[in-house]
Amino acid sequence: MTYIFCAFEAEARPIIDAYKLIKQKSDLYTIFTNENIHLIISGMGQEKAKKSAQYLLSKVSVCKDDTFINLGVCAARDSYSIGELLEIKSIHSDEVSYVLKPQSSDIKHVSCFSTREVQNKTSQTDIAEMEALGLYETLKDAFLPEKMGFFKVVSDNFRPFVPKKKFIIELMQAHTVEIQAHIKRLQGEYIVR
Repeated sequence: MTYIFCAFEAEARPIIDAYKLIKQKSDLYTIFTNENIHLIISGMGQEKAKKSAQYLLSKVSVCKDDTFINLGVCAARDSYSIGELLEIKSIHSDEVSYVLKPQSSDIKHVSCFSTREVQNKTSQTDIAEMEALGLYETLKDAFLPEKMGFFKVVSDNFRPFVPKKKFIIELMQAHTVEIQAHIKRLQGEYIVR
């Protein structure tokens, strides 16, 4: 099984459509599923992400072949283009740091500051976002490191704004095929290129 977490439905919409996921309503979260994928809309922020991951662990038994993916948008330094797809190689906060095991070789690997509030700059990392740390800390013992992937699409260069839903969908839509390839890679499927 592949478990995908997105903060907002707009971030998930292209994947929902590509995999023909069906909306389920749980008691706490909106979940989209098919026989191989469970996609959970966590809500924005570390605490909501953490609680959605705890909810998942209370409902399913994760096995060694299962994969975890976090998809979403992020703010990035000016050296990254709006709409660029990135994979997180390390997650940092003011208190902790974690080094991940990125699996892709064809997208840039970046360091990420996972914050509790919207940032207008980052001093030591490439990007900033608000869910990765809560998800990683909750799920790191449930999934094998090589079965976890954190993928972010740049929505702004530390000039925060309230993006329109359509803008987020278009950013994510531009990378649907690439994201699907990375899902297959994390699942261990051979990809012919």
